[in-house]
Amino acid sequence: MRSFDSRDNSGAAPKAYVGLFGDNSVAVVDTATKQVMKTIPIPTGPHGLVMTPDGKRVYASSDGDSIVSVIDTSTDEVIACIDVGSMPHGLAITPDGKRILVAGFGSNQVEAIDTRANRIVWRTSVAKPHNLGIAPDGRTAYAASQQQGHQALAILDVPSGVALGVVPLDYIPRALNVSPDGEEVFFTEAGVDAVLVLDRATNEIVTRIPVGASPHHPLFTPDGKIGMVVAQRSGELDLFDPQSYRTIGNVKFGSMLHWIASDNQFAYVTDEYSNDVSLIDLRGGKVLARIPVGQAPRKIVIQPTPGE
Repeated sequence: MRSFDSRDNSGAAPKAYVGLFGDNSVAVVDTATKQVMKTIPIPTGPHGLVMTPDGKRVYASSDGDSIVSVIDTSTDEVIACIDVGSMPHGLAITPDGKRILVAGFGSNQVEAIDTRANRIVWRTSVAKPHNLGIAPDGRTAYAASQQQGHQALAILDVPSGVALGVVPLDYIPRALNVSPDGEEVFFTEAGVDAVLVLDRATNEIVTRIPVGASPHHPLFTPDGKIGMVVAQRSGELDLFDPQSYRTIGNVKFGSMLHWIASDNQFAYVTDEYSNDVSLIDLRGGKVLARIPVGQAPRKIVIQPTPGE
């Protein structure tokens, strides 16, 4: 487990990358000094954000455009732009980093990017896809389809793009993640103050975990021991046990929380209204720092720590 200042033996610290929806840029944050080092302009409406497992590249979608920007983290410059179609929303990356899925909200498609060539390798029809989750084996993906009246989780084969099935839902799905053990999908729905749990073997919802008002992004610590979700109207980070489905605490601190990045000890949470990122001690249940980053921060990713 890394220390609070997160520096490795070379003196460098992992960097966090934050999509600033109001500034049309990505902020680069030094996690040791807790200050913005640089902002990187990208096309209008930064939305999805993922990082390769080696921490060398960040991919950012722009929903006011048709572009996914590729950022080299050694220089913090955009090195490529990939045209993926209208209004790309969420992104998800396979554990091996070889493929990125794009939720093409405006194109009614999910697209797959080969990260070795930075090109589209397949497109599959999905109505109004918003956010995505990929299973730990990298073979199956789930897309939150927000088509009114036909809302669902669409199931896709990652290597081929073939549609494997659909799980109809009563309400509009928001954000989702597959559990670290690969057995379940944890997701949120608009108007439902709970995290829903889908059994991947049966495609049945097995339970709902009550949380604060308007939950959005569910996430797990890498060791799978702690689940968490931002509750936007409650202004809190709710913690739960992924095995027992019990809530285990919450941290109240925000006004419009949006997204989470986490290791096994800390969570970094964006707040779209207060224009900052909060550093949360997960086991102590308290805010350790608030980092001003720019206008309307949404998605966030953090470089892996060497040796962790």
